[in-house]
Amino acid sequence: MVAAVQPPPRKPAGSPRALVALLAFVLGIATVPHRVCERDAGAWFNGDAARTNALAASVARWTSTDLALATFSTGSRRYDGEWLFGTHMMAAMGFGQIALDPETQPAVREESILRMERSLDAMLGAGARTFDREAWGIDAIDSAKLAPGAKGDTGHVAYLGYAGLALGLHRVLRPNSRFAETDDLVVAVLARRIDASGTGFVETYPGEVYPVDNASALAAIALHARATKRGAPPALTKGLEAIKKHGTDASTGMLIQAVGTTDARPRDDARASGTALAAYFLAFADENTSAALWRALERRQFRTVLGFGAMVEYPDGKGRGDVDSGPVVFGFGVSATGFALGASRVHGDRDVFTALYATTHLFGAPFDDGGERTYATGGPLGDAILFAMLTAPPAARLRKIGGVA
Repeated sequence: MVAAVQPPPRKPAGSPRALVALLAFVLGIATVPHRVCERDAGAWFNGDAARTNALAASVARWTSTDLALATFSTGSRRYDGEWLFGTHMMAAMGFGQIALDPETQPAVREESILRMERSLDAMLGAGARTFDREAWGIDAIDSAKLAPGAKGDTGHVAYLGYAGLALGLHRVLRPNSRFAETDDLVVAVLARRIDASGTGFVETYPGEVYPVDNASALAAIALHARATKRGAPPALTKGLEAIKKHGTDASTGMLIQAVGTTDARPRDDARASGTALAAYFLAFADENTSAALWRALERRQFRTVLGFGAMVEYPDGKGRGDVDSGPVVFGFGVSATGFALGASRVHGDRDVFTALYATTHLFGAPFDDGGERTYATGGPLGDAILFAMLTAPPAARLRKIGGVA
């Protein structure tokens, strides 16, 4: 999905939207040479400061405005809330990843951390927690403060996992900041709920379990352990085993989109969108598991058309678009293609990254104005996701996490 948490499976995309996407796809690849669209890909892959700073400025502008549920128009209050939360969370990741880059100039690093902190404040604010609170009947942070085993001490893995990942990245950069107490609280409750789970998975919403959301929780736990040098709790190993045993499709090696709450049996197909996003998340937790997902995705789902690269959403190439995938055109998924940018950069796959970026450039319609770069078709969430994916840290950098001053 495009937002930060997973909605129920298979909500069909509207046919007018799909038709427009189809026409744009056909006209675009037929008239625009891929080499024109990929000319910036090498600079993005190499972490060129001019590109990253321009997109960072655009995302900073989006996230410094008064974003609210009304900013988004999915037709669902829950999904609007997910998109609001996801915008701030992905923005925080992008700013943090710039600060993590050892080539970043000190002044830019400090500015990036300040921008990250504004995004964290918004992400933790009451407005960004509304979608999760309305689903569960209790606020996620409040639930984390309950006594272990108390009524309500369950679930919320998407909000807490995604938030915990962003908090964990900030903890690496600023180990003793004002966010440290919240980071400790979030990671402790995630570990506790994984330990208490019979399957190793925790629910996103009541009765709904999505392995990709659990992948974010594992990344949060791992980053916390490395930033605090306290050692990873057993929940990390249990959660990773659940991903491998129950969350990964044996025939494709891809991540299953949804599983049962009590038996972890598949409730949806293996999907490229969830696989790509989980490969990005798990790079912060376990490089080998992340790399296995990326290899399966690249081997099975990556295609090029006239030099433009994209990811096929479903293993059989069939299936309709939903809120997870975005529009699916000729089998290609919008979200999968965008999230795969991050996974390909993490794992050093320059050729795939370049082809994916060409497609992103073509349909994202970037424009530069006043030192900012904005992707016209994405809005605040689209810019924030691309920001996080285009700045995703290479695996070699992630191996060193824990030593940042």
